[in-house]
Amino acid sequence: KMTSKESKALIKDIRDSIKLAKYNDAIHKCNRLLKAEPKNNMAYLLLGAAYQSVDKAEATKFLRKSIEYTEGPATVALQGLANCAPAEELPEIYDQLVDLLPEKSLDYYEKLFGLAANAALSLSCLSLFKKRALMHDDNKKLQEYMGRIWLTNDIEVTAGESELYKNSMETLLSLGDASLQCMVYKRYLKWLYKQQDFVSCVCHAVNMTTTHPRDVYGYEWICKTYCEYHNEPQSESWQKQLKAPILSYAVQLLELNPKSNLALLVKAFDAYEKQQFLNARQFALQSQQHFASYKPTLKLLAYIHMQFGAYKLALLLWQELGLKNEAYAECLSYENDTQKLNDAVALLSKSEQSPANVNALARCYHKFGEEQKLKGLPLDVVAQAEFLLSPAEALESLAGNTSFEALMLAGKLQLKQKQFAEALNCMLQATRLRPYSSQCFEHLAHLYQLNGDIPRARKCYEKCISLNALAQSAVDALSSIYQQLGEEELNEALLLSTLRHLSSDDAVRLQYKLGLHFLQVKKWDNAIQCFRIAIKHDFRCMVYWESLGDAYVARGSYNSGIRVFQKILELTPENSYALLQIALIRTVIIYMKNNVVCKNVNNINNYFLNLQNIRMYPEAIADFETLLTKQPAYLPALKGAAEAHIGLANNLKSQNLYGRAKQHMQLAMDHLQTAFLQPKAQGMVWLWRLTACVFVQTSQLPQSLANLDVAGSLAKREETIAYLSRKDLLQLAQRFFLCALKLKQNTFLWYELAICSYLYALYMPEEAKTHLETSAKACKMAIKECSSRWQNWNLLGVINMHTVHEQLPVAQHCFIQAIELDRKSYTSWTNLGVLYIKVGNIRLANEAFKRAQQSSPIYANAWIGQALVAETIGEQEEAFDLFRHCQQFDYHPEAALGFAHWVCYVLSDPQLRSKPHNKHAIDHMHADIYALDAINWFVSYMYLSNIHFTHIKLTYRYVQNEEADASVSSLTFQGFLCARQHLYKQAINAFTRACQLCEPGEKRDKLYTNLGYLYLKLGQPDLAVIALNTVAHATFKPIIGLALAYYRSGQLQESYSIYNSVLGSVVGHDDEKAATILVAMASMVYAFQGATDTKTLLYQCILLKGVPIHALFSACALGILHQDNELINHILSEFKAYEFKETHCADIAFLTAHCYLINEGPRRALTYLQTRVRMFPQNNGLRKVLVKFLLDYFKDDDAYKCVTANMGLIALKLGHHNLRTNFKTKEEAESTIYASRALEHVDKQYSLKLIQCAIRLCPTNQMSRQLLKAITA
Repeated sequence: KMTSKESKALIKDIRDSIKLAKYNDAIHKCNRLLKAEPKNNMAYLLLGAAYQSVDKAEATKFLRKSIEYTEGPATVALQGLANCAPAEELPEIYDQLVDLLPEKSLDYYEKLFGLAANAALSLSCLSLFKKRALMHDDNKKLQEYMGRIWLTNDIEVTAGESELYKNSMETLLSLGDASLQCMVYKRYLKWLYKQQDFVSCVCHAVNMTTTHPRDVYGYEWICKTYCEYHNEPQSESWQKQLKAPILSYAVQLLELNPKSNLALLVKAFDAYEKQQFLNARQFALQSQQHFASYKPTLKLLAYIHMQFGAYKLALLLWQELGLKNEAYAECLSYENDTQKLNDAVALLSKSEQSPANVNALARCYHKFGEEQKLKGLPLDVVAQAEFLLSPAEALESLAGNTSFEALMLAGKLQLKQKQFAEALNCMLQATRLRPYSSQCFEHLAHLYQLNGDIPRARKCYEKCISLNALAQSAVDALSSIYQQLGEEELNEALLLSTLRHLSSDDAVRLQYKLGLHFLQVKKWDNAIQCFRIAIKHDFRCMVYWESLGDAYVARGSYNSGIRVFQKILELTPENSYALLQIALIRTVIIYMKNNVVCKNVNNINNYFLNLQNIRMYPEAIADFETLLTKQPAYLPALKGAAEAHIGLANNLKSQNLYGRAKQHMQLAMDHLQTAFLQPKAQGMVWLWRLTACVFVQTSQLPQSLANLDVAGSLAKREETIAYLSRKDLLQLAQRFFLCALKLKQNTFLWYELAICSYLYALYMPEEAKTHLETSAKACKMAIKECSSRWQNWNLLGVINMHTVHEQLPVAQHCFIQAIELDRKSYTSWTNLGVLYIKVGNIRLANEAFKRAQQSSPIYANAWIGQALVAETIGEQEEAFDLFRHCQQFDYHPEAALGFAHWVCYVLSDPQLRSKPHNKHAIDHMHADIYALDAINWFVSYMYLSNIHFTHIKLTYRYVQNEEADASVSSLTFQGFLCARQHLYKQAINAFTRACQLCEPGEKRDKLYTNLGYLYLKLGQPDLAVIALNTVAHATFKPIIGLALAYYRSGQLQESYSIYNSVLGSVVGHDDEKAATILVAMASMVYAFQGATDTKTLLYQCILLKGVPIHALFSACALGILHQDNELINHILSEFKAYEFKETHCADIAFLTAHCYLINEGPRRALTYLQTRVRMFPQNNGLRKVLVKFLLDYFKDDDAYKCVTANMGLIALKLGHHNLRTNFKTKEEAESTIYASRALEHVDKQYSLKLIQCAIRLCPTNQMSRQLLKAITA
């Protein structure tokens, strides 16, 4: 333990060590001292001092120990702690130091304020300052520090701190720092406004506008205070603080911030107080754009709407504000809903009985019909006249009263009594008194509308709606006016602007009206959306459902439309409109399209009721019949059923099912006749027009079907049912079109009448001139009605191209006019091309057809025109290709005829047929098959064409009709192509019809010659003799054919006589023909006179130049039969010229092998055949000869059975390969029989399969059946 002196010395030594920064020594010495004196406060103090530069945490610990063991104030220890203690402990340390060292308080305040910069310590620092401020009221520095902490850290001010806060803010404002003042004002003004200290708030805001004139904050608080509290009872106190009128502050604020809602609202209040309600609404709406939910703005707008008479708009705003005051009750009194009226009565009953409240309450009682309660109210004169007096008494009591309410009521009563002039006068006077009243303008507009002054009515309605957007009757009336004037965009804007003010439940009716507008302007998607919204709020309203279905159909969503109408039928099964629409959707009829779709240059067949073929007509007809069962006289159903039958008839006609088409035309006529029984229907244009269309359509059917059974009264006949022929139908159609024109004249009806008259001229050539003139006049009337419709000009051009009414310059002008109206009118271009062909201007024709092709690449007539141009200029291959290309489109008679002509022409000319281009078309593209199909259509199915092509190559014209036979040329082509396909019977029928139509002459002789040879092909020589004897001027071919026919019919003498007579004329002139005749004569001589004379004739034949190989075959066969080696050797030497030619190798090998057989035996013959097979291994015929030889002469030789079987199978396989090169089924069957025979002893099961196959290939081959019998025996 140390003495006091030693302790003091050690303490002095420790201090010196600390001064010399020997902290470790000082710490060591302090620890020595504390070991001796554990409670020595000075030791702890010095140890803390030593540790301050080494470890502040240790220093803090020891300094706290020093304070603990110090008696009295530990000022030095606290000062040390202020340097090393954690930040959160410093405020309390500084607070103690201020008390211990008052002379340094400002320094410690400043340090304490510095600590407040830390957000975590700001609240504790502020608490210490507040405590000191309460102790020292005159210390402005404390006020400044507190104010800055409040300002910087945004600390909430409690109720007890208000005065302290005001003093601190006032102190900060007095400092004179502009930037600080601005910050203080922004917080202080907000706090003052929240404390409802409006006097101080406005005063400081005014001061801020002085000190900071370019800052909007002061102006905004002035305007905000005014907007929210200017009507309060104590507003005068704070308004006295204003140094200028409130409007000037608003103007200055707008200069600084043009989008300030408060400044705009101040201007609105100012205008409202001056009763400038329109300006007030304008400013209020501008203010609302910048702050939509600001309640003073909404409240002002509600009062403005009430001034305008827009109580519905005001009610919506009161509901949005959630206020239920007297104004709200007054707005409710104008409603018709019982609940709302009861709410109004409940509110008004508790309110004071002001005139406005009394009138509102009276209005409610009047709507309830409670007259006793009305009489108990203190009503003024106007209210009594409105609610208690009759109209006459009310007008009498109001006489001389010039107040707005009296004039308005008088005008309404006079309007009800139809005193329009007096009502107009009263309304005008009332409008002068209140030019902002929407009701005045609404009634004025109604009066103008009743007087027929639509422009003024429109302006008044527009003014009314501008004042009251929810004036429903005005909206409806103005919408109707817009629709009447065609102002669809304005109508849409009107409806949309009205809808913006309504809630979903209240907007149903307008949503539906807007949907109808979108339906009118063809905005289908928008219309559908509107109708769906309407249905969502009123599910049971069928009108909304029906409109939705109509919108889907108009957009083309037919399935959706059907589903909607089916839903209607589920909700209301008796709904006729829904069932009608389902049927109409399935019909999908497009009435009288504006553009003529002409497929045959100007083909008008498909013009009437051009229909989309969706193949739902039977279902539609069933729906119509169901509807007519319930309502037999329902005109829309009768019309729809007739249209469905017409559509189905057109479909059937396009498929050439004329009988069924006629049935449906008759059924359509029956429905239209039923419609005619109703007197009101006879004044409808559609009925006359549709009936005329049925007549015209039926008249274009084949002659046997071009008739209808019509009620005698309709046709003005005496009989009950009148039978109308084609002529009658067209006459009646003209009458019906004229009846329709009497009801309503338009270009389409004139156009259809022109078409009807033109068809009359085509069908009745004897009256063509008259009807063509009528057609031309009607077409000119159509042009007069609508000169911008190219179809009218096109038809007039066609009429002027008719031979009876031919005016080619006029026709050219019409076609050019049509093209000027529509540059892509491929029909008009094609017609112009036909005209140029007719006048011989090939270059212009080519150009016209080219333009038609560019306009529509799939238009067949343009391609046909180009083909005709190619024919004219001699481009044969080009014409052939063009006609072939036309076959890829729909059937067209001219294309069919042209293509068939060129195919036959190529097939008839070996040189043309051998060209690679043509050979590819025939062999690989099967042009002959396509040509046969096309000409079959041409011959079998023929319609009337309104422009007749003149085929340049064959110079024929055709009228395609059932009663007029096909042309000779078309039948000739058909016969030729059928014969090429071995359809001999069909070919005979075609040539027979052609012979009947053809005039006597060279062409008919050729036809009979072809007919005779076909009879020979079919094994009917007797008929061949008759046909060939019909030839008037016989040439070599028919004479030879006749001789052959006599021969085959057993009349050898006649045959020989003909051959002999012809032989003398050809010998020395045509050796080939002479050789042919000699071979034929040799066959007859052999039958009657033996081999010697036959040999003589054959020698004569052989000695001719260019001897046919068949003559050599005949001579060789004769030598083999009679074993004449001299003749055989001579012929074999002739065969050497054909030794390396595959064409006749099989026949030559067969004959040569038999020559070796009779002279050298079968082995030598077999060797020869093997040699030939090796020379031509791919020849199927040669292998068949070898197989047959083996079967005939080596059948029982076991060594050759497998060889024969293999050879038969190879021959069969080669036959299959040759099927691609016109290998006949008869030959295939023969090869199969040989293969079966060859396999009989090798594979009996396979042999049986082959023989069965042979029977299927050629059932008439008896050899196959005998072989089958032998195998199965």
